[in-house]
Amino acid sequence: MSNDLVEDYYKSMNDFFEGKVRGVTEADRGVLPRLSYSGLEVFRNCPYQYNLKYGEKKYTKETTLALELGSLCHLILELKCNYIKEGKPVDYDYLHFILKYGSIDTNEKTKERILGVDELKRKYFEEWYEPDNASGMTYEEKMVVFEKVLNEEMDDTSIWHPIYAELPFEFVYKDRVIFNGFIDRVDVNKFGGFRTVDYKTSKKQFESAKVVTSLQFGIYAMAIYQLLGQIPVSFLYRFILLDEDQMAMSYGWEKRLEKTLNNALDKMDKNKKSGIWLPKPSPLCYFCSYCRNNPKAHEFQNDCEYYSLWKPD
Repeated sequence: MSNDLVEDYYKSMNDFFEGKVRGVTEADRGVLPRLSYSGLEVFRNCPYQYNLKYGEKKYTKETTLALELGSLCHLILELKCNYIKEGKPVDYDYLHFILKYGSIDTNEKTKERILGVDELKRKYFEEWYEPDNASGMTYEEKMVVFEKVLNEEMDDTSIWHPIYAELPFEFVYKDRVIFNGFIDRVDVNKFGGFRTVDYKTSKKQFESAKVVTSLQFGIYAMAIYQLLGQIPVSFLYRFILLDEDQMAMSYGWEKRLEKTLNNALDKMDKNKKSGIWLPKPSPLCYFCSYCRNNPKAHEFQNDCEYYSLWKPD
């Protein structure tokens, strides 16, 4: 991309987001609602589930192999990123020790210690050795892939250099909501352009319709704009158990993002005023903590009576 095109990109993006995104003031706290990308996705998938979790505060400590392994892999890549951005040699012996035996750090969701691969194998023995229905790999095989990713990720800094890992953010969008969260990784190139990277432990890449206007990367882009003064030029999903990349955001994403966010926030406001949170039964019910159809749900599995009967088989 030529310098002229880059300058045009920054100018158009800055003009578009100016006045729509700002920092959080003390006057905003306790007045404006707080919302994360994950919370927004829950609402869009099922308002009824959103109200149970964020309205009625029915937080479950139930976890899954996918969530626990995801926390472990994210932690290890965060630690490696910190070595690189600080200009220190990467202590691979320590990282492999954490991978095998876990860490004293706690999982943000369960507040429990992050388990290593040895303990996860024992805890989820049958699931660990069962091939998934998309990649065809077992978790044992996926960890071989992750070992490769761990040893190679971020090693080539000739084009992109990591500058942040697990970057916290909060900003006000259109004076109506505070978006907050963490960005897995932020890179910079030699021209000063930023790239946001999100690690995924999914078993396959996303459908193209999901990535052309990624709400997740859209929110991250506004966070970078508020924190660092410019919109990222690149957005990358990194599938760390597959060693695959998927670029996101196509031309015109900022206008589509604004429309989608406004529609979702308008619906959320309407639901809050009416007190009616309609359920949206779908195959996602099988993974919902409030649905009887989810074999791994326990604590709140009877709280939703509108669930889909879909199962993977």
